[in-house]
Amino acid sequence: MSLLELEKLGLTIDGTRILEDVSLEIGAGKVLGLVGESGSGKSLTALSIMRLLPGGANLTGKIGLDGRDLVAAGEGEMNGLRGQAMGMIFQEPMTALNPLMTIGDQVAETVRVHRGLGRSEARGLAAETLERVGLPGAMISPSRYPHELSGGQRQRVGIAMAIALRPKLLIADEPTTALDVTTQAQILDLLAGLVREEGMALMLITHDLAVVSQMADTIAVLHQGRVVEAGPARRLIDAPESPYTRQLVAASTHVPTRVRGAVGEVLLRVEGATRDYRLRSGLSMGSKTTFRALDGVSLTIGRGESVGLVGESGSGKSTLARAILGLEPLDAGRVEFAGRVVERAGRAARLTLRDMQMVFQDPYGSFDPRHRVGRLVAEPLHLLGDKAPKGAEREALVARVLESVGIEASAADRHIHAFSGGQRQRIAIARALVIEPALIVLDEAVSALDVSIRAQVLDLLAAISQRVAISYLFIAHDLQVVRAITDRVLVMEGGRIVEEGATERVLEDPQQDYTRQLVRAAPKLGG
Repeated sequence: MSLLELEKLGLTIDGTRILEDVSLEIGAGKVLGLVGESGSGKSLTALSIMRLLPGGANLTGKIGLDGRDLVAAGEGEMNGLRGQAMGMIFQEPMTALNPLMTIGDQVAETVRVHRGLGRSEARGLAAETLERVGLPGAMISPSRYPHELSGGQRQRVGIAMAIALRPKLLIADEPTTALDVTTQAQILDLLAGLVREEGMALMLITHDLAVVSQMADTIAVLHQGRVVEAGPARRLIDAPESPYTRQLVAASTHVPTRVRGAVGEVLLRVEGATRDYRLRSGLSMGSKTTFRALDGVSLTIGRGESVGLVGESGSGKSTLARAILGLEPLDAGRVEFAGRVVERAGRAARLTLRDMQMVFQDPYGSFDPRHRVGRLVAEPLHLLGDKAPKGAEREALVARVLESVGIEASAADRHIHAFSGGQRQRIAIARALVIEPALIVLDEAVSALDVSIRAQVLDLLAAISQRVAISYLFIAHDLQVVRAITDRVLVMEGGRIVEEGATERVLEDPQQDYTRQLVRAAPKLGG
């Protein structure tokens, strides 16, 4: 008998049907990959199993966990099962963790609630669990707070909380989406080891088919609240039967059609960029030390060229992007854009920013939700000063740029919350394009998108570059994306560029050990 069995599970929330006839099963020591696009019902399937649903929710069917029917279980029984018989790892650990509690106390809390242990004993078990997930006390003290850790370290804390009592079922909801490739590989290895050593059943929820093909024994594909296909992982990836599954597989390996034209004169030149941060260390003496985020970085980007920037978290990618945009001062070196030196703040930066724009990873977080789309897209026009269009001319410009990215002009009258993630990212690109910049910096702009939406956005960026001689600096941890959209790639490690060259050459025949490590860590579809 399977450890977890879902039989004809149905879910409605305030009368709206979310899940319909969902049937799945996972055996002990096995991994089920649950894939599908945003809105398909993946996360609500997980929350149904945990019985963590909002008011107005109505469950039908059966959720069997080791012989218990969770649909019929009362809240008291579920409180006893959550954390002890089943655990859940959430996508964004910074929001899942309590910023006011140390990481040790957060892991210990689960133990104290379920086993009634004293504070000292619970903390000891928490320290052992943190060490088990790769956070030994000698390196990362249990007395540290979430904001003092990296993204990968915070995710390990979330895993420690979920496995502290060795549950039989572990649910991981997009546990690696925002992580760089080497940290992602470490987290996946950790989860695979837990399944192997503890005999846990793992439900891995993700939109990344390469990750799930590497991890799962079986895969179930959700679409509009229904399972459209399920079966052994290799068979489903290599020979999908459902048209929807075939669409997802094709989108995962999609490469935009790009005609690589001649690269023009140098548009951006960075010479010897160095940036130091002074960090406080120690609690009693208040001593200070210096961290070098950029260490003599030099690069060029030609007009019309698309350049990728890859490296692990903390390698200096975002610091370099801020310095290029004039948002970060340099301690040494300089940045030139179109022959002008980029300075921090002041009028010089304002003039430079007319020709440089940025698209962020989280479009919703980069928009003011109080304003309508028309105003949001028009925001950069203030950089044009007296030359900025006004009135009807301004509205017509906003309408044109929205339509150029595949959004109807009428969207200008709506608020940003009314759009899907992919539509918001298109609107973010429209905002960047509205003043016709020469360079767009894209910081993980497609990492959180579904594979089909990601393919659409990459196609859009490729099409824009064919219409106008625009340059891209594409910061990404997904090497498949970098391969698809860039002409040249720069690899950063420890604040330095350790390798650069034509994208295909660097990714197929890396010369540096660090680059080879990144390429090996990147999951491959079917691999």
